Amino acid sequence: MIEKKEISVSTMMGKLRKSLHLPDKAYFFDTTLRDGEQTPGISFTHEEKLSIAQALDKLGIDIIEAGFPVISEGDFAACKDIAQLGLDSEVMGLARMKKLDIDKVIEADMDSIHVFIATSDLHMKEKLRMSKEEVIESIRENVSYANEHYDQVLFSAEDATRSDLDFLIQANQTAVDHGATRVNIPDTVGTISPHAFGYIVRKNYETLPKDIRIAVHCHNDFGLAVANTIAGFENGASEAQTTIMGLGERAGNASFEETAMSLYALYQVPMNINTRLIFPTAKLVESYCGGKIKIGRLQPLIGQNAFAHESGIHAHAMIKNARSYEPITPELIGIKRSDDVEQIVRSSIKLGKHSGGHALKAKLEDLGIYTTEDQFKNIFEHVKSFGDKGHEVSEEDFLAIVKDVMGELPKEEQFVILDELTVLTGSVTPTSTVRLKIRNNGDFASRTASSVGVGPVDASVKAIVKCFEPMNKIQLLDYNIDAVTGGTEALGHVSIELMDVETNNIVRSSATHEDIVMSSVLALLKGLNKIVKVKSV
Repeated sequence: MIEKKEISVSTMMGKLRKSLHLPDKAYFFDTTLRDGEQTPGISFTHEEKLSIAQALDKLGIDIIEAGFPVISEGDFAACKDIAQLGLDSEVMGLARMKKLDIDKVIEADMDSIHVFIATSDLHMKEKLRMSKEEVIESIRENVSYANEHYDQVLFSAEDATRSDLDFLIQANQTAVDHGATRVNIPDTVGTISPHAFGYIVRKNYETLPKDIRIAVHCHNDFGLAVANTIAGFENGASEAQTTIMGLGERAGNASFEETAMSLYALYQVPMNINTRLIFPTAKLVESYCGGKIKIGRLQPLIGQNAFAHESGIHAHAMIKNARSYEPITPELIGIKRSDDVEQIVRSSIKLGKHSGGHALKAKLEDLGIYTTEDQFKNIFEHVKSFGDKGHEVSEEDFLAIVKDVMGELPKEEQFVILDELTVLTGSVTPTSTVRLKIRNNGDFASRTASSVGVGPVDASVKAIVKCFEPMNKIQLLDYNIDAVTGGTEALGHVSIELMDVETNNIVRSSATHEDIVMSSVLALLKGLNKIVKVKSV
């Protein structure tokens, strides 16, 4: 059920829906493990593929294209093992119009099969070396064979958008006549506009039997993959073939996140997706990309800036009502709104070691920031300490200090406290020993752990996680360090993302300190406190 309070959309959409061929339900076909893994530089391990499949199942994906079994022993093994996981999602395997390929899908014991052959003149002539008649005969023969083994057969005419439309419809109809239960229309190289793609889908929708589900598979070469997918849905399609984060060949595929939330929030098409798992699933897949593909700062919905606001007008309105400048709430897709204070306005007040409480109060009021007495005192002490080292506290320094302090939990809500940290580095293997106080059932227990690492930060982080892990399995998803201002004495700002593996809860935290090891340790402790706080509620 769509929560109206979490979505703000145009009232025009309700009127427009009546003129569209929208489906009663949207189905999602995820090809992250097949087309997504074809992203240059990306290769998931066997264990990662199983983990992704399980996450997609929890997300509510209807069909998981687990791979291309004939392509390698590794792909075959992954397909077979995913098919045996007992998922609610339908597990599908890809095959060319060849008996060998189809047999491999059968051997992998998959739930359904996806067969394809190219139908554009370019592909038939240069790649297949086949005539139109030969392509049609191959469809007849191989779809029939696939149908002997599977109740659900998906047929794709590769390079459909560059095919002769009449021939494309003939190929799709032939597949249906010989056992295909679903038809996919791929924009294989992303070379069509939404209006033109919608026209192709509508012509197929008008011709094919109404019990045949039409899927669309769009590539992002011109940045139109999501728009084309939506255009397909406006004209009779009901299945979106997407990938997490838009992974895929060249510029990638239609992003699942953008497609799903557009259909959900803008068109209000019913679906099986648990939207609150969208962001955690994207972060999981990102972590398996080994740093080669990361969620972009400006990426819609899941990017770092998706729910960030800097404009003074925007920020002022956001303070009063967060819905003022947001189409959906971040919580709707599994992002917990940051407790950090965003930069709101610039002020001419300069701060340093000679600043008094009135100047600091005026500065905070100009920014629209309201603190508790303890927070104000903490900010004041940080400003004085930094100023005592001979620095004027710049705007960036001040905002970093404020964000850091405002992100701290009150003492009564702290579950993990740093008691002692000893770091050994230099000409020896970096080693860190840490002692934490961890609250459990109201009482604090002391835990000590040591670890080595490639540097003092790595060793310290590993030692803290080792202390914490007997109770909670933690995965560090992202770590970033920035010098707030230039110079060797600049404040170091560390931001991290952690996932509680048991609950899939993802938290962000950050800390600012002149010692980069302490910045990292404090940021990690803040994140751990957030995780424990959620579990204790």
